[in-house]
Amino acid sequence: MSEDKYDLTLFIRNNFHGTIDYLRKNNIQIGRLSLRTFESLEKFQQIYKTNEKFKFARYDSGKIEIQIIKNGLKESINGNINNPNKIFIGNLFTITHNGILWPVYKNDDDIEKLIAKAVTDAIVIHEIGHAVLRSIGSDDEWKASVFEFLVYFYKNELYKYPEVYEIIEQNMERCERFIQEKYPSPYSLGYCFANDFVYIYENLLYKDKQSPKINIKNTIEKLKYFYKDDEVDATKMINTLTKILMFLYK
Repeated sequence: MSEDKYDLTLFIRNNFHGTIDYLRKNNIQIGRLSLRTFESLEKFQQIYKTNEKFKFARYDSGKIEIQIIKNGLKESINGNINNPNKIFIGNLFTITHNGILWPVYKNDDDIEKLIAKAVTDAIVIHEIGHAVLRSIGSDDEWKASVFEFLVYFYKNELYKYPEVYEIIEQNMERCERFIQEKYPSPYSLGYCFANDFVYIYENLLYKDKQSPKINIKNTIEKLKYFYKDDEVDATKMINTLTKILMFLYK
């Protein structure tokens, strides 16, 4: 897809400010944080006179800055645009992010543009997550991935669509396979933990109450009680618990 069809820099900027606004409305303060985009990794290396490499985004704690490589981000966007395995359910369709299905509200809009926005949104949220988690003294890729999925889900109000839980149920099966891998990705594990957590709160325990049911601030703060060695066991535990509760509540 040509960037001529959309303004990727604008998407990055809007998602950055939109996420910060959402967090502040939920009493999650992150202090000073800046955003900088680069056309390519080579341009980043030239500007900062470094040989450091990263695919498309990172949080630089020294500069308190989120850095986005647009060429790398476009590769991820185009991979989802060209993915023939998208799932369309009611008002939603899916993109795939580290092997996990992510729901997107289609709104009868340009699908390619919606994919570009959704992929950008998830990646920007993840890097902001590192800043938030570092501010409470507890930051790693698993926790940033839990943060990413939760904030993406609630910021975009996906709980409003009953069909979203069909997508989440499909993720549970994917998550079971990830958990069994010898060296599971912390990104996938984090998404799985958040996926199952959302399902328990929104579609099982408190299904008949007004959404959303979780306090996003308290949930994020509780992540500091998990240690890196807990990420596989915690994800496995919540995956098993979700299936038990599904059996009991259905």
